[in-house]
Amino acid sequence: MISRWVVPAGLLLFACACGSTSDDGAGGEGGAGASSTTSTSTSTNGSGSGAGGGLGPHPTEPSTPTRGGTMTFTNVGAPGWWPRRIDRDPGDPACSYKDGTDTWGGHCCMKEQHTTSTTLAPFDEEMTLVMKAIRLKQLAVYQPGESAASWSMVSSWDAQRGHGSNLVVTDGQMTSADFTGDLTKKDCVNYFMQEASFPCGDGRDYFCPNDPGINHLGWSGSKLIVFLASMTFDDAGVERCDGGGQGHPGPWVAFVASELIRDGGRKWNGLCNCYSKTGSVGDGCGEINVFEVVLDNNQYSNREFMSTGVRSYQAGHVGGNVCGEGCRRDVFADDIEVVDACGQQAYASGPEIAVSGSADGCPVWRRPEGDRYFMILLDEQQRAIQVAVIHPERIPGAAAEMLPGLPGALSRGTIDALLSMRLPE
Repeated sequence: MISRWVVPAGLLLFACACGSTSDDGAGGEGGAGASSTTSTSTSTNGSGSGAGGGLGPHPTEPSTPTRGGTMTFTNVGAPGWWPRRIDRDPGDPACSYKDGTDTWGGHCCMKEQHTTSTTLAPFDEEMTLVMKAIRLKQLAVYQPGESAASWSMVSSWDAQRGHGSNLVVTDGQMTSADFTGDLTKKDCVNYFMQEASFPCGDGRDYFCPNDPGINHLGWSGSKLIVFLASMTFDDAGVERCDGGGQGHPGPWVAFVASELIRDGGRKWNGLCNCYSKTGSVGDGCGEINVFEVVLDNNQYSNREFMSTGVRSYQAGHVGGNVCGEGCRRDVFADDIEVVDACGQQAYASGPEIAVSGSADGCPVWRRPEGDRYFMILLDEQQRAIQVAVIHPERIPGAAAEMLPGLPGALSRGTIDALLSMRLPE
């Protein structure tokens, strides 16, 4: 394990060979371009209208079928605290954690935000989905309904309709339910939230940025995010978000504490946000780098592999392994999704990572070629986070109720089955 620390412009980054990745998902240029594939329908169009009505199957691009993969994080949640930004005057006693300046020289007041929750905390708090450099085709969010026996689709989007149901996406300072799904043309960071506005009040006890683009509700409690997408595109075709030349082509999917993006800089306010309470790696309000291709022009970078890491006050940094410049995807069989970066071998069964405990090696993903179903499931009942990559042509029995139809509701039995998957099996 080799650690490095880099602090550019007040933003803390962390990476580790066979360890952790950069947490911002926006490093330098890198990697040779992958060739594009031609879309061919392998499933029929669904009749669902989205959200409670479900989505139905979506056409997928053909690719070599894989055995799928999972990473299972267990023992998630513990009492603790993180720094929360509030809007108080300098010298106010409520500024118990920090009474100083933010990244740009403005006043920063922060307090200690405590929780006694043991079930998934802090990931039971409101969370926002973040994506960049990915071609999205379907997205669904499920949460428990009034009955514990069923989870309902509460938010959705489908490229065949191009319109979200209780789902909005940022475009600069604006949000919209309509977008194309192709996030590979520019390296802009996109935030996915519910349609309803976040009622942040006067800011005295919860900071309210003057930023209507991200002042929308995230998802609290247990939640399941599943989406159909591709990470196959030409790196050279990605422009900078501001239009100023070559952009960063590294795909990034994150699920973060909503208050982290409401810090006054959409997470980038490194001196005044809830990400860390010690100034070290992510021991604050919670961030999950669900899938990140690390392209930072250093020994940790490799465009052919993806990282998954969990960060919070409970244990700091968990997972987040990288398969750096010495890794080659062609040493693994074509049907492999998840591999041990330290042992340089494929897993026979999906690895487990216990928060504040042991881990099965150093799990990373081979970057998929073609469409995949990507999933992140956070469950209070089992205190677990399940991350999965599933090929459309090899859907496991545990996911058969969910895929490819993405119905309007899922049984609790399916949720338990998804949490029990250890792909490949």
